[in-house]
Amino acid sequence: MFKKAFYKGFKLSNYYDNFGTIEEKILKQEFILQKYKNNNFFFFNRVDNLLYYFINDLQNFNLKANYIKILTKTDKQLLQHNDFLKLNHFKEILNHKQMILKKDEIKLKKFTFISKASHEDSKEIYSFFRKYFDPYLFYFSQKNLEEKIPNILVYKENQKIRAALIYTQTLNANFLDFIAVDRNLKHKNVAFALLNHYFAANTQNKFFKLFVEEKNQKAINFYKRAGFCFNHINLKFYRNF
Repeated sequence: MFKKAFYKGFKLSNYYDNFGTIEEKILKQEFILQKYKNNNFFFFNRVDNLLYYFINDLQNFNLKANYIKILTKTDKQLLQHNDFLKLNHFKEILNHKQMILKKDEIKLKKFTFISKASHEDSKEIYSFFRKYFDPYLFYFSQKNLEEKIPNILVYKENQKIRAALIYTQTLNANFLDFIAVDRNLKHKNVAFALLNHYFAANTQNKFFKLFVEEKNQKAINFYKRAGFCFNHINLKFYRNF
């Protein structure tokens, strides 16, 4: 039923991948059908704790309390979602802007105190990032992190993780998913060192991308010093409670 409707097309959706990825998530029970009404579908993602909608009608669907995210390149694209957001009582809570860095603009430096994560670190890494990010923002489960261990860099003091970085490899670019650094560390440039090791581990990529919260000026300045600049992509988060 959903497959047929998907290929027929929906008037509005906040999900941007192909049907194959949806089908895989459904089979893994990551995507759970939360609501279906008159060819309008709402799936809850158990991994990132967000709601994804595939709709043909603009109305109040009486949805459960949920978070959603909307990725847009233009204001016109966002306007298409506004009526749905208003009718279903969603209000913006965060706006992330994408930044990008070209490979040829990177100047690498060497640091000896950054290392790759091991599988034994996965539980501690999960707890570490949960200190800094809300559940709807930190979309990795502990199981996901175990699978992503090759793409995680860490900094330790006294055998405890005090900073870490997670990234995702794609065909033409590399995404910095999350970075977090404790305060009062032995080394004062740990964030910069993590970023350098991240670049060095992915020299095959042409572009590096990330999202930063628009009001986090400290993070924005840090990424600008590293050579990142803004493009026109926004990632907004909403909730209806």
